Amino acid sequence: MRLGGLDAARALHRLMMSTRVRKGPVCENRQLTALVKGLFQTEKADKPFLVSATLIFVFALLIVAWDFVYLQGMVYRLNVVAAAGLVLFVTGVMIRAVGKRTLGRYYSYGLKIASDHKLVMHGIYRHVRHPITLAAVIYDAGIPLIFSSLYGFLLMLCHIPLFLYRIRVEEKMLVERFGDEYREYVRRTKRLVPFMY
Repeated sequence: MRLGGLDAARALHRLMMSTRVRKGPVCENRQLTALVKGLFQTEKADKPFLVSATLIFVFALLIVAWDFVYLQGMVYRLNVVAAAGLVLFVTGVMIRAVGKRTLGRYYSYGLKIASDHKLVMHGIYRHVRHPITLAAVIYDAGIPLIFSSLYGFLLMLCHIPLFLYRIRVEEKMLVERFGDEYREYVRRTKRLVPFMY
């Protein structure tokens, strides 16, 4: 199946926009404000992750666009690789939505703990400690595959060591805050992949 490049980009944009809970300019401004606050209200050790991960993500998207426009001639081919990328992307978005919904008001872009913070160990967190990070790894891998971009895919894989670094920072912060309760939770669950890691 072949689609024009613009049609494929529009379809991906519609899919990404449909995952938002609310739409409209007021909500977008609130989301931007929350993002900016989250970036500046985070653990000091988290800031290198935020900067590096953002730069890699943007650069990888530019590589995907370059690959699609110049190497593939802006002709979208729905093949096995693109279908797998779409499945990964949708799966990652769904896991992220469930993780954010489960955390509720405790969710933030940056690493921080509220004064009345409770350790969330139910829902998806019963199986894995960092489902939102798992989701990011999955959909980051899916985006370049949707466009059959090997170069973009390889660049997105550079996120994995950064995510592992952030997990160490977050877990240190959680042990300091919750102590033995978090250590027991660590003993019962896996970091990213249920039953494996």
